Amino acid sequence: MKNEKISFASRQLMRSSSKCYMATKLSNQNKTKMGLSIDETITPYVTFLMVAFDYDCSPLVLLSNLSEHTKNINENNTISLMFYEEIKNKELFQQFPKRYYPNPKIYYEDPMSRPRITVVGKLKKTKNSNHKKRFLLRHPASNLYANFSDMNIYKLHIQGGHLTGGFAQVNWFKKNELTIKDFKNFASDEEKIIAHMNDHHQESINLFSKNLVLGKHRKGDWKITGIDPEGFDIRLKDSLRRYYFEKKIKDTSELRKIFVKLHYRAKI
Repeated sequence: MKNEKISFASRQLMRSSSKCYMATKLSNQNKTKMGLSIDETITPYVTFLMVAFDYDCSPLVLLSNLSEHTKNINENNTISLMFYEEIKNKELFQQFPKRYYPNPKIYYEDPMSRPRITVVGKLKKTKNSNHKKRFLLRHPASNLYANFSDMNIYKLHIQGGHLTGGFAQVNWFKKNELTIKDFKNFASDEEKIIAHMNDHHQESINLFSKNLVLGKHRKGDWKITGIDPEGFDIRLKDSLRRYYFEKKIKDTSELRKIFVKLHYRAKI
């Protein structure tokens, strides 16, 4: 893949993820709780999180001040997040050929042959209201506790990353190679566009879920949970799916034409 194509595929791998694993440096306080010496240079601590994304593809996470990983971050906010392919995408990441397996009779696809990406950066608390809205639209179950006084949204300011796209398919990323820019009006328009689509175009959304997005189709009324310059996400209960555009859009004014086009494509 060319660099631009690899960056795009990696962003879609991230944006299609609903969860991730976060690695932090264990704080001295937490080392003491484990009976470890605080003189240990680095003690990694890995935890499981739900994740959303800003329009530029920067990860957004919801953390409690009471959580051990937050205590780690308060001492050192350089962290890494790992994403693994939740819905198989053979268009962006090819399937490892079956013929290379030693015994085709017991063949199954080795999980190590599928893509995963690690991103590194500074995790900082954000008070941007759009960040919280994007997270809760993506993860509505989190409304149960998101407004507790100890809960905060954090944004990862990506400094670099590493993709393993399968066997012998690797790529390193520098700062700004995994985020996008040059788009406008998403922060002001996204919420009302989502509401309009969900309230007035349910047939279209269900057609998208059945005929356009990857993953096994489930019957029911899917809802759009987020729109960004590279695509949109839809959810039905615990199923989250993504459709990515053929090319990045620069303004929300382009969306109406795109949704109409997708409606007719999905009906065929």
